Amino acid sequence: MRKILIAVMLILSQAAFADYSMRRCVLLPVSDGVGGAIGLKLFADVEKYLLENTWCEYQSNSDMLGVFSRYRENLENHLRTPQVVKVVADRLKVGSIVRINLRKEIGTLEVQVDVVAENGEDIYFTEKTVLTKDDLELAFQTIRNWLEIFGRTIPYDGKVMGVVGDQVTLDVGRMYTVKVGQPITLKRLRQTKKHPLLKKIVEWDAMTLATGKIFNISENQALGVVKSYKTESKIQVGDWVRIEKMEEDSTLNVLQDYNSRKDSFGKLGIASLALSLGSSSFSSTNSSSRRMDGLMVGFDANIEAWVTRNWFGVIGLDRSLGNLSKASGSFDSSKSSYQRGTFELGGGYKYLPLGFFYGPQVDFKLSYLNNLYKADYNQTDGIGSFNVTGFAMVYRQTSLWEEPIEDI
Repeated sequence: MRKILIAVMLILSQAAFADYSMRRCVLLPVSDGVGGAIGLKLFADVEKYLLENTWCEYQSNSDMLGVFSRYRENLENHLRTPQVVKVVADRLKVGSIVRINLRKEIGTLEVQVDVVAENGEDIYFTEKTVLTKDDLELAFQTIRNWLEIFGRTIPYDGKVMGVVGDQVTLDVGRMYTVKVGQPITLKRLRQTKKHPLLKKIVEWDAMTLATGKIFNISENQALGVVKSYKTESKIQVGDWVRIEKMEEDSTLNVLQDYNSRKDSFGKLGIASLALSLGSSSFSSTNSSSRRMDGLMVGFDANIEAWVTRNWFGVIGLDRSLGNLSKASGSFDSSKSSYQRGTFELGGGYKYLPLGFFYGPQVDFKLSYLNNLYKADYNQTDGIGSFNVTGFAMVYRQTSLWEEPIEDI
């Protein structure tokens, strides 16, 4: 029967990725020995708490609950099978699997909570107690307190998701009270020590690799910059991140934290207006030796607006005006008013490899362009006006590495 359960869950499973974050958690069905008669209510309460907590990002296992429901009579034994737990971890990419077991006796209720590692064998946290009365609300409060304690024992706040030079992408974001400019410490696990009988991990041995600062924050990620390396080891994906407290007297405290910053795409972008002064010249269409030149004054206005996080629109207009005089050759009219300019209207897609505007960017833009060159019409002198109109496709790659916020 247990092999059938594992086989069914493997069908639902996706490709496995090792070393999931303990900050991603899931709740297994509550086993109670009576077919879920008392466990279902407790499961709903604990799941609601995990959805609202701040120590882990809860992953729902609703698609697997139907499978578990077929094995209620022997659910406790199934949930203690490492292969079953590992399939859940691989399916949801979680590093903390919460397992609750209830055992009801006359007038008492035994409650046991285990937080299991992704391999289904190692135990991060375990507690058990016997309540002197059959009270599910008291059981819920007890479990909630235990899980809060476990959350404080997780040895890191997040993990490194990507590395480009001295910049690191971290899997922390809105659910953490993180501020731009907050110090971080990067570490790497060397080994763990387990209790010889319980298989419970009792000690983490991690070495410090580097220190740095939080540079930018998005919905569920943060961008950090390394300021000081403590070893010759390079930062790697999967390394630990500890978010340190900011100094009370730091000028960085005047910065808003992320929860008060509302990035409203569609209201963000770049607007520029520039005035220009320079010289210009043109030659007669009848002879290149006949030329006029002079000073031109003008303006250049551009707007680039991010309609969404990745899609943007552009509009641009520049115009220059001036009076040009004969510079060489003979003209029927020795002076001519002259203007030139460009109108652009278009849009494109902005690809952000790290998920941040303060990092590498690749733009794909399609624009309608109208280029105008206009002088006083004179057929004898061979001068006049013409337009160049059409569509242009532009590929642009940039690296916008800003200085760390602490240098402000």
